[in-house]
Amino acid sequence: MSATADWAGELGRRWAAMAERQDAMLSRFQAAGLDALGDVAGKRVLDLGCGPGESSFALADRGAEVVGLDVSAELLEVARDRAEARRGEAATPDFVLADAAEARFDAPFDALFSRFGAMFFPDPGPAWRNLRDAMTPGAPLVVVAWRTPRENEWVSTPLGAARPWLPPQPAPVTGDPGPFGWADPAFFEGVLRGAGWRDVAWTAEDRDIAFAERAEDPAAAAAEAMRFGTPASARIEGIEDEGDRAQAWAAVEAALRGKVEDGAVRLTGAVWVVTARA
Repeated sequence: MSATADWAGELGRRWAAMAERQDAMLSRFQAAGLDALGDVAGKRVLDLGCGPGESSFALADRGAEVVGLDVSAELLEVARDRAEARRGEAATPDFVLADAAEARFDAPFDALFSRFGAMFFPDPGPAWRNLRDAMTPGAPLVVVAWRTPRENEWVSTPLGAARPWLPPQPAPVTGDPGPFGWADPAFFEGVLRGAGWRDVAWTAEDRDIAFAERAEDPAAAAAEAMRFGTPASARIEGIEDEGDRAQAWAAVEAALRGKVEDGAVRLTGAVWVVTARA
């Protein structure tokens, strides 16, 4: 299955509807990646997996000429609407609907940036060779990618609370496309080096994620955090017994109530900031 098939249709629409909240929650991870990328003024930058465009706008605001690339037409519709709203007031990226594994570009790029958009290639080797070939020699790469689910409290807390009612799951396969596809540095280092990228390095960054800011009370904050769609949500909805499903939801809500601070559920997110050069 291609990355395009994964993100087309209903999945793309669901993430597009959450774009504003998602951008707010991920802003601190994006900032860490942009700091690692450094000065991009006057440079041509490819924003891989740009989604609704927030990372592309941040790069443009730093003076870059930006091409935002994504496989979701629904998410790019949000990005283009946002671009139209700021046209004439700030630099406007170009947004391209294409699979980066196959895309061809009319000019090389001076840098590649990706905020949680690099982990979804079913066949990553050829994809990363194609991306390297689209860069000028020595162009920097920065990817922000989730570390393991266990290290990410926004995953482990609800899953841990619901575990007594959840059916067993097979162990994840290292490198499988998905949000945690780059959790293992040995995997992404091998992929990047094999595709011709050099000077591959990574640092661990941890930031709090605020779910359901300005909620009226702890119960409302916990319920809103689950509506946003942590990985536990779909698994709980798949519990066949209605009573077990209700108990699982109640256990998760109770766990999230314990994480409410200043009107928001605050859970730790753990990422790699990966750097390399073409």
